Amino acid sequence: MITRYLIHRLHGRHALLEDALGEEMRRPKPDDRRIADIKKRKLLVRDRLRALELKLATQGLAA
Repeated sequence: MITRYLIHRLHGRHALLEDALGEEMRRPKPDDRRIADIKKRKLLVRDRLRALELKLATQGLAA
């Protein structure tokens, strides 16, 4: 149950980071360091999501 909750929260976090990235890219002079930081955080969230989704899938197969 906690895994589904974490997956839901991480999807939300990923969406917020996507929004932040879009906002930064639309600025007249986007900050390259900020863009790189947002992308790095998005990748970390995505990797964590994949790990949790895999865990959830294997739990479902074992049940």
